[in-house]
Amino acid sequence: MPAYSKEFPWPSYYGNFKFFEDKIRAHSNVISLERCGTGVYVLERESGKGLKVFICECYAFGIAEYMEAVENLGPLDAIIINSLWCGYSKDAKLHSRQHKVGLFKIGDFMAALNRDDFWNHLNESEREHYEEG
Repeated sequence: MPAYSKEFPWPSYYGNFKFFEDKIRAHSNVISLERCGTGVYVLERESGKGLKVFICECYAFGIAEYMEAVENLGPLDAIIINSLWCGYSKDAKLHSRQHKVGLFKIGDFMAALNRDDFWNHLNESEREHYEEG
């Protein structure tokens, strides 16, 4: 469910992704970042592995939003929820992991970038949830 728009791709509330760009460019494992429009970026890591990333400010990102994003943008490597007041469902996290797509808040993505299997990165709360379930 978009935060305030029915358009796809749910436009940034502030009209840009400067915070994301600044954080990613400062990451020690990222050597380049290319803006591809519509909230899509391609970044290259030190390992040489490029990632196609979609930045989303969707209020509540679920499996339906995941499917819509992939349908509209093609295959993705990661989806970043770029807002403190937005989030994603546990089902969407599990679904994306099963497709080797990372679904993260920006801080968790920063940690995941250090892993080859970045889509498997879980924060502490998620580890507790998936260990219980």
